[in-house]
Amino acid sequence: MREALALIQASWRTQRSYRVSMILSVLSLGVTVLPVYFVSKALQPSMADSIASQAPNYFGFLVIGFIALIFVSTTVGSIPDAVGGGIGTGTLEALLSTRASIPSLLAGMVGYSFVWSSVKALLFLILAMILGLHLSIAASLSGIMILIMIVLAHIPFALMAASLVLAFRTNGQIPSVVMIASGLLGGVYWSMTAKIIPPWVHALGNYVPLAPGLRALRQTLLNGASLSAVAPDLLLLTGFIVMLNAIGLLMFVEALRYARRTGTLAQY
Repeated sequence: MREALALIQASWRTQRSYRVSMILSVLSLGVTVLPVYFVSKALQPSMADSIASQAPNYFGFLVIGFIALIFVSTTVGSIPDAVGGGIGTGTLEALLSTRASIPSLLAGMVGYSFVWSSVKALLFLILAMILGLHLSIAASLSGIMILIMIVLAHIPFALMAASLVLAFRTNGQIPSVVMIASGLLGGVYWSMTAKIIPPWVHALGNYVPLAPGLRALRQTLLNGASLSAVAPDLLLLTGFIVMLNAIGLLMFVEALRYARRTGTLAQY
């Protein structure tokens, strides 16, 4: 834990020197939330029926979807990027030679990214609330728990991509594929139960971890549903977490073992 905090602090000191980039990143949230607000108002009449089970209005539906997507993007991209950057600079081999555990090192290497994503998500949520978004404050803890589960369900994809970086110096476009699949099939922009969605597309959405996570997240935060009410989606999400993490961890361990055996940890 101490090693992870030290790495997060080092990342913060590095990023703090890029103040303009941080300011522009925050300002971009305002530029994003305003179009979302006006577009949602225009499409509300046509979307109301299909999203009724998840959200009282389309604006809230989109806001929760965008916030979840922020964390999915950070999850699937930060670990392979950190591993690739560590290989390129030679720091990964040095870190792995210490007594720190691999989970602690990975947490430290990507911890700042998650902290910054949390700040951006909170600011995005505050701006949306100023524009009229209503949340169930009583369900906040449940919402945070579900959001953590969504992150846990996508960590395996990050580990798979990092495994390819370790072994072959490419992420195999796994982060891009996951983001596209999550955006199109995860229910970020529309409900997968909408009549305009073909049945076969709806069936594909059942294999995207973000889909059940978003349904549960929206119902708790926007409709005030209890965890027992969204238990089926949470059970499905738990299944994704257990199954995919087993695969992701196995791939990462084998890739790290291969890189150590061939002596390529410091070769980019």
